[in-house]
Amino acid sequence: MQKFRLACCLIQFAGEETRNPEKVFREVADAGWQGVEGLRLSSAEQLVEMAVLARRYGLHLVNMLGTQSAGIDGVSYNITLGNDTAEVPFRWRKEWGGMNLSAEGFRRAVDSLAPVLAFAKSHGVRPFHHAHLGSIIETVEDAERVLALAPDLWLLLDTGHMLAAGSNPMDVFASPSLRGRIGHVHLKDFHADNPSTWDHRTQVFGERARFAELGAGNTGLDVKAVLAQLDLVGYNGWISVELDRPYPPRPAAEAGRVNREYLLKLGY
Repeated sequence: MQKFRLACCLIQFAGEETRNPEKVFREVADAGWQGVEGLRLSSAEQLVEMAVLARRYGLHLVNMLGTQSAGIDGVSYNITLGNDTAEVPFRWRKEWGGMNLSAEGFRRAVDSLAPVLAFAKSHGVRPFHHAHLGSIIETVEDAERVLALAPDLWLLLDTGHMLAAGSNPMDVFASPSLRGRIGHVHLKDFHADNPSTWDHRTQVFGERARFAELGAGNTGLDVKAVLAQLDLVGYNGWISVELDRPYPPRPAAEAGRVNREYLLKLGY
């Protein structure tokens, strides 16, 4: 029996989660999710307000981000919520030497995370960096390089972004340095107009490719295999199913139900 829990990332609601969080929480809870991720909070007071509201619908707030560039307040928010993991601020390639980042660029980017990594470690929180297009972690190879430079850093395994970067997220589980250092998971599929010619460096994401509902991708993601491997490596954190925007196009709440039903059919 798997130990991980399932959350719905709210980015697909395109701001409605901020304008009308109660409606969104109710829709997510009705679909059968256990948690929500993706709320942007501006204060500790708002954190309390949203945590209380989420609790009303049986939901938990997952991976809450703060407002400081150093990421200290984000770690503090997650400590307050009882979460034992937290996302560190993105380190974008363009800010540390460009898309073809040098070894020195990787090192400087990772070194800049030292304050938030130290703060998280001192409070028993596992900090993780997102695998995300344009960040210092796009591929499995990037993840191995970055985590080797930062022994206290963990990986946010994002299946959609790795697929979009031309990397196979299943290779994470074959990597001795990564399989035991997954701090969080974003589970999403990926669809390209022409998978054989898609190139995230030369083509525009969102025009010729986009994230997709689970099972609606065309680049080979085996969702059940990913979940089975997470179970096998003992992952016991949150899995957030995420869509930037629903694809195939449909209302956000309906997309949430479709993704949850897909997982239920797989036994999760």
